Parts: sequence; structure tokens; C-alpha cells
Amino acid sequence: MTTAKVASVSHIRAVRWNNEEASHYPVYADSAGLLSPVRIERKNQMIQVAFSCLALAASSFPAAALQGQLPLIVQDADTLESGGPTVSGTVSLSAIDDLQGGDFGAAVIDLNSGEVLASTGSGIYPINDPDVILLAYAVELMQSGVMPPDSVVGRNITIRDEFWWAFRGDRESAARVMWTLGLESASAWALSKGFTDTELHDVQLDWEGAPETDPSLSSLSDIVEALRIIHGGIDIPAVREIMGEPDMGDAQASSVGEGWDLYGWVDAGSEHKTFLMIARSPDGMDLGLVVLTRDLCCEQKGDLAMMLLWEAALAAI
Repeated sequence: MTTAKVASVSHIRAVRWNNEEASHYPVYADSAGLLSPVRIERKNQMIQVAFSCLALAASSFPAAALQGQLPLIVQDADTLESGGPTVSGTVSLSAIDDLQGGDFGAAVIDLNSGEVLASTGSGIYPINDPDVILLAYAVELMQSGVMPPDSVVGRNITIRDEFWWAFRGDRESAARVMWTLGLESASAWALSKGFTDTELHDVQLDWEGAPETDPSLSSLSDIVEALRIIHGGIDIPAVREIMGEPDMGDAQASSVGEGWDLYGWVDAGSEHKTFLMIARSPDGMDLGLVVLTRDLCCEQKGDLAMMLLWEAALAAI
């Protein structure tokens, strides 16, 4: 399994945003200066941006929030708190272990304490579009002030807007998020966080004749850590907006999160369905829920796995 690495390489990326002319498309860097803008010019509805790529130095991230500490917890939507109730029981995932119709990876995380309460499954899973990894990366950039959520990335379009649509299945928006952050930059960041099982690829667009790209891949442990990072930024209103009201469908997974505030990401493909959720109880308990699948017989099996995971988490509270 390989992950793209960035060294001292210069390249030029041409970006077209919905065939619209634009006067300003900023390019963002992490605090190590991985991608620094050299010049921006407008010509024939295209932006030519020349980058100089510098080596990534993980230790140069200035904020303590970028160094993997346990996340802060939000009990009220606009009030940051420092703790909350934790799960005291034992979570059993035997029902998922016994589930037929695909290979399943699942985990329940007590996000108030950071503890993984239970997990099952191993190996590499397809995550299709890498939205969740990109959001984890963007959360750290937001926290450090490098890329505020209201940063303009198109005509009257912010990075928050593009993520919002990407999390609702818009492949064009997902592709623009990738173009803004940069595949090489995001891959190098993932490697710096220890995501050694994660392999990122460009977003597969869904219009006829679109270039084919391989699906992005990751492991349960990498996705769990990405969820922890995202949860560490859940105090940012834009992050809650991006992840708010995930589409759980009308099958078994529709019952997940009833009576709780639910934030998350759902992605489905020909042989997989992926769930990444943050569920917040009225008394301030935050649970992380992850379901990864491969070789899935049908989408309904993924929904069933998510429902079983939710029931197992509730039984331990």
C-alpha cells in the first residue's frame, strides 16, 4: 500500500470552477508551508497557479490542537465544554461479527474520553471519495488559522460551502475540495498523522466520459483517528454544518441517532457502504460510530451493520 509523498517538486495546476470566470482563487498551505502560492493570474476563465512544494515538517504545526491531544467536547451547539459523561458498560459487536453478505469493519468510540470501546474487522477498505480524510485535514487548517471556514475558493463560494455539498454526494464539489487542498498535500498530511494504511486518489466524477480514478482506501484505525481529529473541531460552527443531518436513508439505519444530535458522513458504492458518525446525547455524551465495508452483497447490509452498531452502543450506556 502506498501513499503519495511530497518533496521539493514544482508543478502547475489549472483549475476551472463550473466554467465560471473568477478573479480570486486562493491556494492554501499548511503551517509548514507545504503548498505556497507563487502567482495567480486570470486568463480565459482559467486560473494558472504555480506552486513551490516544501518538505512537510509535522513538528512545525504551531497549535496544540494539531498534536493529537484528546479533543474538546461541545455540549451546547455554541458553548465549548471540557468534558461530559462517559460510557460505563461493555460494547459487544458479536452481531456484526456474525453478519453475512460482506466484510465489515466497525468501531464505537467514547469521544468524551477518546477510548475505543469496541472494534471489529481488519485490513483495507474502500472509502470511495476521500471526504472524511480531507475534512480532518481541513479541521486542523481551520484550527491553526491557515484556512478559515469562510475562505473564498470560487465566486461567492467558500470552502465550507464546497464541503457541505461534498458531504451530500456532490462529486464536483468533492473534486473542488481536493483541488483546493491538493492531493499531494493531503496525502503527506495523512502520512504525518500516522495513517499508513490510507491511500488517497482523486475524486471520481460521475459525468459521462469522466477520467477514471482508483477509489481511495483506508483502514479502521486510520478512520477512527480521523474521526477523533474531526471531533476535536466540532466546536467550529462550519464543521457542525458540514456534518449536520447526514442522510441515513429510510432502511434500518434510519433509526440511528433518534433523540440524539447526529453529525456524519455516508458514502455508498457498488460494493461498499461507509458510515462515520458523531452522536451527541442530550446530556452531553459524544459517541463515535464507524462502519466500513467491502465486497458488500447489497447496500441494505451496510445499513443493517450501522443499525446493529448503534444498538450495541446504546446497550452499553
